[in-house]
Amino acid sequence: MKKYSKLLAVTLCASIALASTGCSATNKLKNAITNKKTTSDTKKESAESVKCLDYVTLGDYSTIKIKKSEIDKSTKEQLEKNIKSTGDYKKVKTGKVKKGDIVNIYYVGKINGKTFDGGSLTKKTNKAGYDLEIGSKSFIDGFEDGLIGKKIGSKCKVKVTFPKSYSQNQKIAGKKAVFSVTINFKEVYPKLTDKFVKKNLKDFDKNYENTAKGYTQYVRDTLLGEKAWKVFYDTCKIKDYPKSKMDTMKTQLKTSITYYLKSNGYTLENYLKSQNLSTKDFNKQLETTAKSDVGKQLVYGAVAEKENIKVTDKQYKDEVKTYLTNYNCKSEKELNSTFKDYYGVDAKSIIKDDILYKNVKNYLIKNVKEA
Repeated sequence: MKKYSKLLAVTLCASIALASTGCSATNKLKNAITNKKTTSDTKKESAESVKCLDYVTLGDYSTIKIKKSEIDKSTKEQLEKNIKSTGDYKKVKTGKVKKGDIVNIYYVGKINGKTFDGGSLTKKTNKAGYDLEIGSKSFIDGFEDGLIGKKIGSKCKVKVTFPKSYSQNQKIAGKKAVFSVTINFKEVYPKLTDKFVKKNLKDFDKNYENTAKGYTQYVRDTLLGEKAWKVFYDTCKIKDYPKSKMDTMKTQLKTSITYYLKSNGYTLENYLKSQNLSTKDFNKQLETTAKSDVGKQLVYGAVAEKENIKVTDKQYKDEVKTYLTNYNCKSEKELNSTFKDYYGVDAKSIIKDDILYKNVKNYLIKNVKEA
């Protein structure tokens, strides 16, 4: 019933690895595949010893122009998302469904009057129901739009047509269906206040006040840094990709994917077969994703080299504490073991990369001119 990508596991696990190395978790696998050989085979340095400036032509970052209205809008939208992610809401059973609402539903789908696999979620099968954000495009086209204007607390029918490329269940691809939907309630979230922040968002960053104003500034600065990075990154040119960094990144990505699949009862081979993907296609996607990620490492590494931006011992020790908490580990040794399982590399290199990326972003923010 929900949309499903053939490369779901690849994209998800790539995002996990990217989040750990300081790159955006929203990066997706590129569709374009290139057969041109650009990875250097001549340099034998380790991934850590690579001199990034040898591989990158940096753009101008003395002044980075960003529209203030864009950041303000993004901040507002991100704050709304973050508030919703806390799950601190009231159940409202009146009014009508609007775009942007999060509604809790049950549904039963039928094709030619008969139910089909994966087409139903009822009180009997899942008492909690399903929380659906209208407009998120989480479900197939037409489903969410079909709920707009319907009364909350009512039952309705929604007619849809499954796309011909629907890979989750080829038997129903291209067929028309009717869903009987029960709209249980709408989730209404409170406004951002000091009380809400202290209850739901505390300890977000020790460099900001634990208040609504402080949290808003934290979100804005984070988005500003990401935007500044993107604007600057697009002006840079990658001349070559060092083999050592490419090999390390591909190890991270493949290990992450394999670990994720194993935890869900799959092997990589079985998963690729179920999605009609060849090993050759998978390796091409892996190469493309690795180049994208290594390219970002090279750029922020080059800025760090040029501006003498370092990772301090204090920063590292503080970040290790955060990682220990996030990964539920009691020692750095245990954390390293966990990272070997998850990513195929030790924690130290990933943590240092993460901090260095943040330091470079903070440096770039100082050069931002908001118009």
